Amino acid sequence: MSKTFQVGAGNKVKLCVALLPLGDRTEPIDVTITAGSGITSGAASITVTALTGPIAGGTPLDFTNGTATVTVYLAADAKTDDTTLTIEAAAAALTGSSTATYTAKLRLLGGTQLSAKLNSDRADVLVFEDLLGYKDGAITGQSWELPWTANLLSSDEAFRRVFYAASNAVSGREVYVWQQDPPPAGYAVGDGLKGAAVVMNLDKSLESSAICKVSLSFMGQGSPTITRYSLT
Repeated sequence: MSKTFQVGAGNKVKLCVALLPLGDRTEPIDVTITAGSGITSGAASITVTALTGPIAGGTPLDFTNGTATVTVYLAADAKTDDTTLTIEAAAAALTGSSTATYTAKLRLLGGTQLSAKLNSDRADVLVFEDLLGYKDGAITGQSWELPWTANLLSSDEAFRRVFYAASNAVSGREVYVWQQDPPPAGYAVGDGLKGAAVVMNLDKSLESSAICKVSLSFMGQGSPTITRYSLT
């Protein structure tokens, strides 16, 4: 079976996700990680060159020395300029210098439905009598929501990020999401929004040995960042 899940018209709506370090809601960036020495089996840490950006705990990293690859999972958040990665026990050894590329923006494939909801909390404010019966008010808060339903492969790495965040929501684990509408005629990129969100109401069921059906909502607080359609 293919390692990716392809869909038809649903592919026109794009949704990408990254795990966020605890307490950090800035937009993640790609990071190249270099380990100067080998990785030993069962190792709990890796010495690397200073990181150029943060990477959230729970993120898998594929280190390769050119001939072999070992996947490790961060056991704690890694910050910019860190030179040591705390990892879950490495499942195998890897000799010599190796590199890994952290891709912040991974696309969720297989989505069958996506809509955006923007919500505002309003408090009524007492005013003098209005002859037309209107009340005045003040906006006291705002939130936004991206409901999402999909049929996807259970090995989909982007979904595994989402599942990790949902499983660790009580610890404050959040994700950063990028949503993009289909572009207008003549344009390459459609309108969209992006921002930090928590994973709410995740429902997962296995439809076969490899395909799972998933529904969830990404819930963000405050105003999301709006992105505009463009040529590139």
